[in-house]
Amino acid sequence: MHARLFAVVALTGLCLAATASASIDMTSTFRFGFVPQKAFQGQPASLTVVVRPTGVRCTAAIRYADASLRQLPSVVARAGKATWKWTIPAKVRIGAASANVACGKAGRGSRSFAVVGPPSAPAKIIIRKSGFSQRVRSTTREVSFGIVLSNPSPENDALDVSVLVNFIDSTNRVVATSTTKVSAVGAGTDYYLGGSTSIPDATPVSKLEIVQRIASQAPKKQLGPATSDVLVQASRYEPGWIGAVVGAITNDNPTMLLTTTQISAVVFNSAGDVIGGGTGYSVGGLLPGVRAYFSAGSGVSSIPTDQAFSAGVSVLGRYEQTG
Repeated sequence: MHARLFAVVALTGLCLAATASASIDMTSTFRFGFVPQKAFQGQPASLTVVVRPTGVRCTAAIRYADASLRQLPSVVARAGKATWKWTIPAKVRIGAASANVACGKAGRGSRSFAVVGPPSAPAKIIIRKSGFSQRVRSTTREVSFGIVLSNPSPENDALDVSVLVNFIDSTNRVVATSTTKVSAVGAGTDYYLGGSTSIPDATPVSKLEIVQRIASQAPKKQLGPATSDVLVQASRYEPGWIGAVVGAITNDNPTMLLTTTQISAVVFNSAGDVIGGGTGYSVGGLLPGVRAYFSAGSGVSSIPTDQAFSAGVSVLGRYEQTG
């Protein structure tokens, strides 16, 4: 009888101990609160775990796809959370990485995430320079303008760029408006946008007001041929005024036929200031490696010859497979 009573008491004690142990375990929890789905090379990243009890010390380590290990500083969980912030190495191997965290009696765990290349810089357009020249013919004022558009993104071309130019007089009145659509401004390049307008009442222009907008973007690709031997020529009939910006284009695509070209030029003075610009043409159907003459003479006749020093030229082309 005493032996049976002892066994019951012992069993009851074990059950109580097990219940107490379970109660203690239930007070300790561990889970990941935030793990990046993907992290970029050379960019900041963060990681959070949610733990109980608060106040436990947690350690974390990041193992990358090339097996390199980054040990993060240990932290004490505050308000039930432990967070780490660090920077993904710029040259670490792209691929699956893992975050391994241990928080003492609260628990431990591991989560994977992807390391990818640096984020793509979006295309955007900056007005680097602009300027104009003007002259009066009979009762009409002719204005030649030039704008240097810059796309600083190293990766993405800006597509269907709309440029609106208001011509403003000394009273801040808009006396004319010109709109131009540039099909593409290449990644990491300048586009030399030239053009002209006329003001029937011959009101003098004091400044330009420019508004630009990008419709879309696309990964960088070849947009046009190379230029060479660029010259600013005086008009044959009016030597005091510019007649054209001329030079040569070369189809430097190794396999494609250059079928059409769109040429735009901006003229600078000796100080590098924009004093006008224009547009032009070249022959099409150029095989790889073949060069041809171009002339941009439309819109430049308001630029004085004695002020013109140099020119920047942009060429957009259409390419097709040869043969």
